Amino acid sequence: MFFFQLDAHDLVRSHEARAAQNAQRMLDTGEWGLPTLFDGQRDLQKPPASYWLMALCGALNGGEVTPWVARLPAALSAVCCVALVYGFLRRERYGTGAVVAAVTLATANHFVAIGRTARIDVPLTCAVAVSLLAFYRGTQARAANSLAGRESDCNGFPTAARNPGWFLLSAVAAGFAVLLKGPVGLALIGTTAVAFLVVERFVSAPGERPRLPLRFAVLGVCTVAAVAVPWFVWAEHATDGEFVRVFFWYHNVARFTGESEALASHPWWYYGPRFALAFAPGTLLLLPLGVWGVRSRLWNEDRTFRFGVVWLVVMVAVLSAARFKRADYLLPAFPGAALVVGCAAERWLVTRTGGRVARLARGAFVLLTAAGAGVWPVMWFVVEPAEAARQEKRPFAAAVRSAAPKPEEVLLFRTESHLLAFHLGAPLHTLVEWGELKEALATGPRVVVMPPEWVPDAERITGRKLVVVASLADLTSARPPRPLVCLRTAE
Repeated sequence: MFFFQLDAHDLVRSHEARAAQNAQRMLDTGEWGLPTLFDGQRDLQKPPASYWLMALCGALNGGEVTPWVARLPAALSAVCCVALVYGFLRRERYGTGAVVAAVTLATANHFVAIGRTARIDVPLTCAVAVSLLAFYRGTQARAANSLAGRESDCNGFPTAARNPGWFLLSAVAAGFAVLLKGPVGLALIGTTAVAFLVVERFVSAPGERPRLPLRFAVLGVCTVAAVAVPWFVWAEHATDGEFVRVFFWYHNVARFTGESEALASHPWWYYGPRFALAFAPGTLLLLPLGVWGVRSRLWNEDRTFRFGVVWLVVMVAVLSAARFKRADYLLPAFPGAALVVGCAAERWLVTRTGGRVARLARGAFVLLTAAGAGVWPVMWFVVEPAEAARQEKRPFAAAVRSAAPKPEEVLLFRTESHLLAFHLGAPLHTLVEWGELKEALATGPRVVVMPPEWVPDAERITGRKLVVVASLADLTSARPPRPLVCLRTAE
């Protein structure tokens, strides 16, 4: 599901090519601090952890970032998430539930799609899952040992259960989540953990409540800060304050409040139907089993089920509070939804062991899984190749570089195509204003790429005759969404 034909097509989506540029430039220059594109522009949309992962994979590939290398961290993270859900439920003594949860997560259509894409969201989901599952295990160890009647300290926790390992692992994963996507990762983990402890205070018996000792909470905060804060402080200093303005203000605050006109705003209920589509076909299990579990005794009897419900509900609620919404942002909630499905499915089957309904339910689950997996051959052999043909830039980039061999600089005028830039390679220079173009073309023979509608104005304003070297439309098998031409100034 995640690795088949992972490199069968080019870096179709713009964000894939941007990430690949950042990773390749780290390998080429040895500068791993600030993500930087091939044209020298700093890419401050995200912290660098996901690009570090790509660059490390590229280093193992001989120093080259290919489509397979760029997508490998996401694919590995997706498999890790499925394994975490399965292993966690097996540790909680679920058999059938572990299988159901893992398969449901592995076939959720949007999880598979982004797990095969060079995006940050699935690595973030993996970091969030590690942090929350480790946090749960840490609180459970305290409760279990308390019930065993061991000697307790002044806080009511057994002296034999002071190992902070689970909480330390949780904090390290949370810090890595911050390095992946900034404060959003910490907000998702922190609100879910706190909400779980609050819910357990009202549902669990006094002697069975999971608790987070103050000393371990302080340890967690210090660990997260030690992992994440140094890079943020360095980035703020290295950019002379630009990092706070671009990353924190524009890509976090403005997205949350919807102040940016360039970012679409969505109503608070947007994630309800969007999650139903993104988690399909597992939604057909989540809705009835989740409602049944909450309304039955399962809610009061099964802490793991409650943990999954809190995970799902809290994350969707936190994400819904932001005005700017994307389906990709929902992925960290998927493992929680899978826990809900797995726990409820096993308990529901227990009440119907040996019955005709149970046999029908198992058969329906097999058919549902087959249907979810059966969609992907169509995606692999029909949809993805068609989209790749529309976005193809490699032949055009080769034609441009034949006119301007390295190390000659290629000018990109009002052209934002990360995929073209990735295949062109450095050196590149991006121009937006007419004055910049006029100044650049005055220095001698130059090669410039621009949309064809700007060519007459470019000749008139710069006073230079521009000769068409190649056209993107002539070098693609499908009509490109945005035509481009390569031009060279006439002698």
